[in-house]
Amino acid sequence: KLVVSLVALCADTSALCAADAQKFYQLQSVLNLGGSGTSWDHIDYDQVHHRIYLSRRADGLTVVDSATGKVVGEVANGKGSGATAFNVKADLGYTANTDGSTSIFKLSDLSAVDRISFGDNFDGVVYDAATNILAYQQADNKKELLIDATSMKLVGNIETDGEQLERPVVDGKSNLYVPLRDKNSVVKIDLKTKKTVATWDVSAKCIEPSGSEFDIANNRLLLACRGKRVNAVMAVIDADTGAVTSTNVIGTGADDIILDPASKQLFVTAGVEGNLEVFKQEGADKYTLTEAVQTRVGMRFDSETQKIFGMTAEGVFDASKKNLAAISPFYANTVIPGTFVMLTYGRGAAAK
Repeated sequence: KLVVSLVALCADTSALCAADAQKFYQLQSVLNLGGSGTSWDHIDYDQVHHRIYLSRRADGLTVVDSATGKVVGEVANGKGSGATAFNVKADLGYTANTDGSTSIFKLSDLSAVDRISFGDNFDGVVYDAATNILAYQQADNKKELLIDATSMKLVGNIETDGEQLERPVVDGKSNLYVPLRDKNSVVKIDLKTKKTVATWDVSAKCIEPSGSEFDIANNRLLLACRGKRVNAVMAVIDADTGAVTSTNVIGTGADDIILDPASKQLFVTAGVEGNLEVFKQEGADKYTLTEAVQTRVGMRFDSETQKIFGMTAEGVFDASKKNLAAISPFYANTVIPGTFVMLTYGRGAAAK
C-alpha cells in the first residue's frame, strides 16, 4: 500500500518528484563491454588523465575515457589483470595479474613496457609515491611484496597470518594498512623501514574487513566490514592506536569504500545487498547516512565531476554448483559471458 501511495503522489505532483530526484545519485549511462570472460576485479581511476581502468581478468584491462564514456583501448599486456596502480610522474601503470606477474605500460598511450613475474598469484597493487614502492598482495602465499617502482626489484617481503589479504590503502605518510578478511584484523606496514609496525584485532566491532580507505585530515582508517551477512558495518579506526572509534551499519557483501574529502561524502558498495550507501562526514568519527542507491558491485569515484563508475555482469545462482553460502545463500556462482557493462552514476536524471 505504501508503494502504491507513493506512486500516486508522484503521478499527481510529477514536477515536485522530478526536482526531488535531482538530489540523489541515479544511473546515467550503461556502456556495454561484451567479452567472453566470466570474472572481473577492481576498477581503478586515473584522476589526472580522466581514465577508468576495468580489470576484466581473461578479457584484459579495458580503459574508458570518463568524459566521453567511450573505450579508449586495451592495455597491450594486461591479460589477467585484477587491479592497476598509477605512477603519473613516470607515465607508467602497473597491474596485479592473477598469475603473479605485473604488466607495466605507458599511461599516455597504453603501450606495453614489460611483464615481470614475482610468483604464482597477485590479488592487488597500490603505489606510494613518497617511497616509490609498489605493494602487491599475494594472498595465496600470505605475503605483501614490496617492489621498487624504478628498478622493479623486490625490496621487501612481509609475511602475514592471513589468507585473504584485501586491498590496502596508504595514509600519505608511507604507512600501508592491509585488511586481513579471514583474521578480522589489520596489518600496518611502514614502507620506509619495510617492516610491520602493528597488527590490530578489530573483531569486536568489524568482522571480515574487505574495503579500506584513509581519511588523511583526521588520521583515520576506514574499513568496510562484510560481517558474515549479519553484522556488516563501516568502521572508523584510529590510525595511531588501532581502536575502533565508531561504526555505521552498511549493506551486506561490502566491496569498496571511497572518501571524498572535498565534499565530505563517503561511499560504500554492498554487493550482496545490491546498493551504494552514501554518508555525510560530520566529524572525525561521525558519519550520517544520506541515501542508498540500488545498484551493483564495485565502484570508483571522479572527484571533479562527482560521478561514480561501476562494473558488473549478469550473474545467476546455479544450484548444481558450489554454493558460496558464507557470502549469501543465493550468491551468484555463474556469470553469463558477454554481459559485462560499465555503469555511470551521477546526481540528476539519466543522460539522454
